[in-house]
Amino acid sequence: MGDVQAGQNTNTFILAGITILSCVILHFLYKTIFGSEKKEAQTHEKETDLGAPTEETVTETTSTEARSGAKNKKRVPWKGKTEYSHPWLLKNLKGHPGTVLLVDFSANGKFMAATCDETVASVDSASAAARRRKPRDRRRPPSAPPTPSTPQRISTEELAEALRPHLLSPKRMWALGYPLEIEPNSSKAVAYINPPPRPRPLPMTTWDVNAPEFVPGSQGDSGRGSLGSTPRSDSDEEADAVEHLCVRCDKMFRMTREGEYLKEESCFYHWGRVSSDCRYTCCKSVLGSRGCSAARFHVWSGTRPGMNGPLEGYVRARSPRGGVYAIDTEMCYTTAGLELASIAVIAADGRLVYRSLVKPSSPVVDHNTRFSGIRPRDLARATKTLRDVQNDILGFVGTDTILIGHALDNDLRALKLLHSSVVDTCALYPHARGFPLRRSLRALSEELLGRSVQRGSTGHSPLEDARAAMDLVLLKVHEERASRARICNQLPILQPYDPLISAA
Repeated sequence: MGDVQAGQNTNTFILAGITILSCVILHFLYKTIFGSEKKEAQTHEKETDLGAPTEETVTETTSTEARSGAKNKKRVPWKGKTEYSHPWLLKNLKGHPGTVLLVDFSANGKFMAATCDETVASVDSASAAARRRKPRDRRRPPSAPPTPSTPQRISTEELAEALRPHLLSPKRMWALGYPLEIEPNSSKAVAYINPPPRPRPLPMTTWDVNAPEFVPGSQGDSGRGSLGSTPRSDSDEEADAVEHLCVRCDKMFRMTREGEYLKEESCFYHWGRVSSDCRYTCCKSVLGSRGCSAARFHVWSGTRPGMNGPLEGYVRARSPRGGVYAIDTEMCYTTAGLELASIAVIAADGRLVYRSLVKPSSPVVDHNTRFSGIRPRDLARATKTLRDVQNDILGFVGTDTILIGHALDNDLRALKLLHSSVVDTCALYPHARGFPLRRSLRALSEELLGRSVQRGSTGHSPLEDARAAMDLVLLKVHEERASRARICNQLPILQPYDPLISAA
């Protein structure tokens, strides 16, 4: 019994010793296998902290050494593991040194990979596919708008001398519609107005054959009709009425000589111009269609096509004062036609010389705010009349003063000013299709000056328009000077005739 118990104790000690020995062996193997890897990782971290070169630097160094000499084929081993975030990358980019963030394909079918040391969780394959499918935009970028330019200012004397050849002759002024005096030292003028160049639909004229005027003896005049001495059935007010052509809807309407409407009729009109395809620029409707805008009354310009006169209330300068000025005015519709409502005068150096609001002498029918920029509250605070403005203008405008403007005939008729030394940008920059067509100030400013005028929703500004007209004239003067200098440089220098040199 004692021997059996002693044998069991011996087996227990042997088993315990074998277990301890196994643990020691396993621990040794663990330290041997995994300890070297941990030591290598710690060494790598220490080198990184001390400023060891990164993978990108090693890559650049390797590529540089490979390019510098063909014999040097030494390759720096890659440090760290490559972690791919997509199965496709794991399959096709096994030898790539870094984590692939983006893969794109070039035109020849080869892929281009971008790498980084930072770990990226995933790659957005949908966005990459969308970038691959996006077509290349081969269109030219839109051209930038021209930079607004202001011509160089010159002295008043030089500008006046350069503008002498461009002064309008009396014959040219007559053709353009400028007011001219009937006789010297008089306040009466006459003006010839050309028919408007815009296309107009033909009016539909109908005749009533049963009207009393066409029935002999219907008015008790023994067959003499309307030419007899029998009083007409119309009232005296209608007999004194005057017919005017509405400048907006091209319809005839009647007013008394005192400026009262015989019939209140709304005006439906197109405020835009007629384009080359016979459509209005305001609403793109065809020519002859019903107007897109409405007004309470018809309006007229105060003049008729053809001869107009004698026109009273005109003034003119009596003594020379010199100077060059640009003038622009804005007008509103009254019962007497277009009347002056605002004026601005600019000197040759660009400074403002005169600006004022003007109170019309007749009742205002339409302020024409879309184009004039004049509102009822503006005219409510106007204190000067046309006579006051004329006196102010003649204070610095003399007989030899050069006045500049765009379609200056309208401004001089509104001012009721007679002047002969004028430069009109309409004549300075004529229309390609000739007279009586005229280029607008807005088109000239955008093309030649790179400046946008008359674009605001508040209407035109006389100050802005006057400066644009002055700059257009200065631009023309500079172009002519440059052209003359170019011609002088091209011509050979002629020497005076010398008989001795010629005989030799």
